[in-house]
Amino acid sequence: DVFKHDPVNLIRIFRLAQKNDLAFHPDAMRTVTRSLRLINTQLREDPEANRLFLEILTSQNAESVLRRMNETGVLGHFIRAFGKIVSMMQFNMYHHYTVDEHLIRCIGVLSELEHGDGEKLHPLSHKLMPGLKAQRELLYTAVLLHDIAKGRPEDHSEAGGKIARRLCPHMGFNPAETDTIAWLVENHLVMSLMAQTRDLNDRKTIEDFAAVVQSVERLKLLLVLTVCDIRGVGPGVWNGWKGQLLRTLYYETELL
Repeated sequence: DVFKHDPVNLIRIFRLAQKNDLAFHPDAMRTVTRSLRLINTQLREDPEANRLFLEILTSQNAESVLRRMNETGVLGHFIRAFGKIVSMMQFNMYHHYTVDEHLIRCIGVLSELEHGDGEKLHPLSHKLMPGLKAQRELLYTAVLLHDIAKGRPEDHSEAGGKIARRLCPHMGFNPAETDTIAWLVENHLVMSLMAQTRDLNDRKTIEDFAAVVQSVERLKLLLVLTVCDIRGVGPGVWNGWKGQLLRTLYYETELL
């Protein structure tokens, strides 16, 4: 009855295992799955549950723990919009993974940029990470949510922004932080499209991009999100020229 007595334990068990580097016992995971009905609106809006989830999301080994949360159904029940993209296929030449797996892998890339050998992944993003410490929680949240509205009739970026604005206050973010996360989700494709489809030698391209971004702080956050998104698509999709295009667009925009 450990989950029935305190449903927050459905989140706490993953955080304790993560924090203490413990393996998950099959019986414990079966009990978690049998207790999914306890994840209701009250738990989703519980400050302690959301605090624990943010700790899981922003810790160094978040990818493996989030994957286990997804396998047991906790992630999709705690964030209902995530549950709608579990096992959703993406039928294009770039995406190798389902939407849920792509988002979890993107978190792994972000963690690698921050804690691991990020110099090899993308030197500029790795260099920027120490300066983004005060915004790391909102960056991790934006990376997790950026494709959460895939498969809906409306544009998934705009729909994802609406989901972010609804979820983030419950996760403890203030209005300004919520606005930044929603903006990142709504514009997560802008930098990639600009870099790969527009002439970066044309000043108008840089001015148009700067008009969307509007601040160097958002520029840094969007760059890191874009790198995570492309890196998390699948093996062989990222290559040197994409990284060079992103660096060029970043530096040219920063000069403005």
